[in-house]
Order: sequence, then C-alpha cells, then structure tokens
Amino acid sequence: MHLSAINLRGFKSFPDPLEIRLERGVAVVVGPNGSGKSNIADAIVWAAGSLAPSELRAEKPDDVLFTGSPGRPPADWCEVELLFDNRDGAIDLPYSEVSLVRRLHRGGEGQYLINHSPVRRLDLVELLADFGLGDGMHSIVGQGRVEAILASRPEERRAALEEAAGLGRFKHRRHRAELKLARVAVEVDRARDLEDEVRKRLRPLALQATAADRAERLGGEIATLEATLASLELAALEERLAASEERRAAATLERKRLDRQLQSVLGERDAAEEELADQAGRREAATAALYRLRSAGERLDLRREAADDLEQRMRGELVEAEGLRAAHGPSWEERERVAKEADNEARRLAVDSSTLSDEVRLARERLAALDRSLVEQEGLPPAARALSEAGHPLALTLLEVEPGYERAVASVLAWRAAALVAPDPAAAFGLAERARSGGLGNVGVLLPGDHPGEPASAPPLPGAERLVSHVRVRPGGEPVARALVDAWVVDSEHLLEGRRGVFVTREGHCFVPASGELWYAGEAAEAVLLELRARRHSLAEEVEELATRAAACSVAAGEAEEVASRALSALGAAGLRRPRRTTSPTALRSLLNGAERLASMLAGVAQTVAEFEPPLRARVDAGSLRAGGLAAELRRLGAAEAELRRTGVEASQQAAAIEVEIARLEAEAGATRRRLAEAGAEPVPSVETSNDELAEKLDRLTRRREALGRVNPFAKEEYEREKERLDELSTQRDDLERSLA
Repeated sequence: MHLSAINLRGFKSFPDPLEIRLERGVAVVVGPNGSGKSNIADAIVWAAGSLAPSELRAEKPDDVLFTGSPGRPPADWCEVELLFDNRDGAIDLPYSEVSLVRRLHRGGEGQYLINHSPVRRLDLVELLADFGLGDGMHSIVGQGRVEAILASRPEERRAALEEAAGLGRFKHRRHRAELKLARVAVEVDRARDLEDEVRKRLRPLALQATAADRAERLGGEIATLEATLASLELAALEERLAASEERRAAATLERKRLDRQLQSVLGERDAAEEELADQAGRREAATAALYRLRSAGERLDLRREAADDLEQRMRGELVEAEGLRAAHGPSWEERERVAKEADNEARRLAVDSSTLSDEVRLARERLAALDRSLVEQEGLPPAARALSEAGHPLALTLLEVEPGYERAVASVLAWRAAALVAPDPAAAFGLAERARSGGLGNVGVLLPGDHPGEPASAPPLPGAERLVSHVRVRPGGEPVARALVDAWVVDSEHLLEGRRGVFVTREGHCFVPASGELWYAGEAAEAVLLELRARRHSLAEEVEELATRAAACSVAAGEAEEVASRALSALGAAGLRRPRRTTSPTALRSLLNGAERLASMLAGVAQTVAEFEPPLRARVDAGSLRAGGLAAELRRLGAAEAELRRTGVEASQQAAAIEVEIARLEAEAGATRRRLAEAGAEPVPSVETSNDELAEKLDRLTRRREALGRVNPFAKEEYEREKERLDELSTQRDDLERSLA
C-alpha cells in the first residue's frame, strides 16, 4: 500500500485542479520558497482529518480556501483527494484503489468521502490510523518536529515509539471503548430510570383504561337504548304524521265540499236577487196600476154621484123652471146666471180638491212602500247590508243620480256600488275585520284619495256625455266619484268604438278598452236600489206638488162658495125665491136626458173598473207575498252564506293548524333520523319493552356512566403504547447489560 496520487482544488495556493502522481519509493518535491511545497504537506494533513488550524499554519478553518488573487476570485469550496494503491490489501476494503476525499465549503459545511461514499470523520480517522496516518501520527514530520522529539521527555518519546510501533491505534481504540462503556453504563442507568417511570405510569393508565373500557361499554349500551327509544319515537311520529295526513286530506275534502255549497248558495242568492229585482219592478208596476185604477174608480164614483145629483136637480129644476118662467123677467135670469156660475165653480173646485187629496194619499202610500224597500236593501251582500245597518255609509247612498242613469252608474261602479266608505285605513281595516270575524263574507271599502282629475273636455265619441255630470255627490262621497270621472255615456251602437276611458250605456253595458273588459249590470241589486232611490225622489216631489195643488184648490173652492153664498143672499134680500136653475124647460129636458145617459155610462165604466180591481189586487198581493218570500229566502241564504263562510274560515284555520302540526312532526322525525344517522344506528323495527322501562334503564345507565366521572378515551391506547415501550426498554436494558458483561 502506498500513496499513489494527490488531487487538489481550491486549497490554499492551488485554485485550479492539480494532480500530483507519486510512484513507489521516495518522492521529493523541490522548488523555490513560496512555490507551495509546504501546502502539499498541509493538504495531506488536512485530508487525513486534522481539525487544528495551527497544524495547517492557519488561524481559522476557512483559511485553507483559496483567498483569491488580482486575476482570480476567491474559491467557494476546496477539495483534497488522497489515492492509495491497495492491491496488497493493507487497507481493509475490497478495493484495489482507495480514494479518501475531504471537502469544505466557505459557509463551514464539510464532508468526508471514502470511494465517493459519505462517511463520518471518525470512520476516516480510524481507517488511516491502521497504517500510521492521521492526527498525531509519526508518518508526517513537519518543521521543528524532529527537534521536538529529541528534546522530549522519556514518557513523550515512549508515546512516539509506541505510535511508531503501531500500538497507538490500539490505545486510541481502548480509550474509545472505555468512553463507549461509560456511555453505555450511563445509558443503562437511564434505561432503568425510564423503565421505572414507565412502570409508575402503567398502573394509573391501567386504571384509566379499565374505566375507559367500562365507559365505552356503558356508552355502547346507552347508544343502543337511545337508538331504540329514537326508533320508537320515530315510529310514533310517523304514525302521528300519517294520522295528520289523513286529517289534512279530510280537511281538504271538507273545504272543497264547503266551497261547493258556498258556490251553490251564492248561485241561489244571485238568482233570488235577480228574481227579487224583477219581482220588485213588476210589483211596483202592478201597485201603480192598482192605485191608478182605484183613483179612476173613485173619480168615476164621484162623477156618477154628481151625475145622479145633477139628474135629480134637473128634474126638480125642470118643474120649478116651468112655474117660474112666467113670473119673472130677464132680471131674475141674469142674477140667477151669476149665482149658478159661482156655484158651479165652487163645486168644480171642490171636486178637484178631493181628487188631488186622493192622489196625495195614494202617492204617499207608494212613497212609504219605496221607503220600506230602500230600508230592507234587498239584494246587497250580507256584509254591506249588515254594516250599513250599523251606521256605516254605503257607497251608493252618497250619490244622487238623475232618472234613467241608475243602471249606467251601477255598471261603472261595479263592486264599488256595494262597498262601504271609511275615513282612513285603520277604520277600513276595522270594517274588513268585522266582516271576517262575523262570517259576513266579502266586503269592499273605499278610502279618500287624491282629488279626482277632470277628464278630457272633448268627448271621445260623437254624442258622448260625461256620466259624472248626471250625478250629484253628497259630502263624503268623493271616493265613489273617482270611479265615474273617466266614464262616458254613449249609445249601444257606439259602445265598442271607444279607445280611451270607460264607456257605458244607459241600459248598463260597460266597456273598458284599455283592459279589454265588457260587462252588463242592468239587473244588479245596486242598480235597482239606485232606481228606487230616484223613483222615491221624484215621487216625493210629486207628493209635495200634489199637496200644494190640493191646498190651492181647497182655498179657491172656499172663495167660490163664499161668492155663491153672497149672490144667493143678495137674491133673498131682494124678496125673490131662490130657484135652482133659470134655464128654459126645453134646455133642462135636454140636459136631463144627457145626465141620464152620463149616469148610465158612468155606471158601466165603474162596473168595468170594479171588475179589473180584484185581478190587480191579487197580482199586487201575490207580488208582495212573493217578494216577502224572496226576502226571507235571501235572508236565509245570507245566513247560510255567513255560516258557510264561518265554517270555511274554521276549516281553513283547522287545515292551517294541521299543516303546522305536519311540519312540526316532519321536523321532529327528521331530527330523530339525523340522531340515528349520527349515532350510526339503524331504526329498530319493534321491541317488546315499553318506553318507560327503556327510559328507566337508560337513566340508570346514564347515572352509572356519570358516576365514572371524566375518563381518558385514549387511556387504553396509551397503556398499550407505554407497555410496548416498557418491553422495548427492558429488552434494550438487557442488551446493554449483556454487552457490559
């Protein structure tokens, strides 16, 4: 074995790679001072593992790196490789050539390699020590080393001799072995201490593991019981949910049945209202005809009586005139003519006054009948009728409509005609709530809003007139008038020609071009009530006019009687006998014949009138009876509607309560299923134990689990882990003790 080559790179004064080949025998390196001869020896010492900078003629370890020159930068790392010829096997490695490399970076990181494999410094030093290389070895003698050996003491020279004889490496090995044995003894003591510590920890861990095992078993039983109880609860919830579903289906069917009944009642009510409106018109016409017939009959009776009286007077006057004609001259005839004219005027005025009084009485009876119809408000919705009777203003009562425009106004107002008027939203909501709570059905409420704007001044169609111009609005009726601002009255043939606004005919046809809607409301109860109100207004004016005329006729009749009385008194004062007539006997005979014919004719007419009165009276009575029946039917239908609506509200509330209960049961069932899923348990199909027994057992197990207190869920794993560690420590301690032995 011999050193065959030295490779340097970046070491001290050798920045470039340099290979120095050494042949067998003695190799001498010569050169001038400063050429790097000593640096080659320092490279061998440094590669052999030297750590002392003083042995390398340096102050710190990084000084072995090339520090740079004017033309070269400093080296970042350096490397020295020693190649040994090992063909004789002196180095205990299976290689014919052995490479020892030491590498150092400027940051202080170093590396040792044997045949390009990283090794420890100790491995390299021991390998070199076998053949006399390394730190403190005799194979490398530096400057001043010979003088130091010659001047050394005997024990120092002995050490050098032992090193030269090859005993130094054994001493180093022995020293390292002693150090290792000391470290092993320390490790044995430490292993015993650790073993004792682990044994001390095993007992509480064993207790904790036992408690954790018991807690785990109790937890499993508790989870099983909770799953069982949850399964029973889930089954009960599903049964209740199924029952609630059946109740919901039944409530839905009941609600549909009530809706069908309500629609049927509403249909009957609409039919009854239409029939009542038609019956009211026919009854009014029959009553008017009956009143006219009675008036005509009474006037005929009066005239027939007057004709009979006239006939009797004519007969008496004829006899009397024949006797007086010769006794008196023209003066008597003139005076008698004046008295006769005054008497005739007084009689005529008396008849007219009586006729007017009868007409006033008949008109007042008709006015009373209209007032009764208006008070009953037949045909209006139950809610509107009930709330208006309670004192709340009805929309149609706040309007005064010209005769003939009632149906047009009712058609344009539509549902607003039967609506109520409230001063503010709170009052409107209160009315709606009263209708709902009382089961009165639907109700509409109008509120004050912005002042209605004026429509276009020019008519949208030829001949159209503004509907609002035929309506007088009473105080508080402004919300009702808003719906009439844009309405125009047109003929039926021009109804569909409108483009903007609302168009209506006097018969009740209404068309809105903007929304494409057309409807007819001529026979609506609201239109009938408006017509009755207009008829009542005109009839009241007629009653007032007839009463005024009757009073005037009565005054005039009194004045005429007074004039006739004064004329007759003047005739008596002149000593003349008061004759009834001064007409000639021939004229009186002619008048008598005429009076007889008139009396006969009036008797025939009176008989005819008397024959017509019973059928008319029967028609009026039948109409009144039918109207009363219809009114009672409407009241019954209104009560049935209110009851159905109340029952419908209750059914809706019950259905809503069932929906809430179903949602709650579904939420509870979902929560129970989630608890089962989180617990990893399956629903138990059936158990023989009751819920109370299961709950009692669960409570008992829960108390036992709580009695254990807080447990370490990882105690069992820690116990097993510490036990394995104790076994490992015992094994290691036994190995160390055997190695020490």
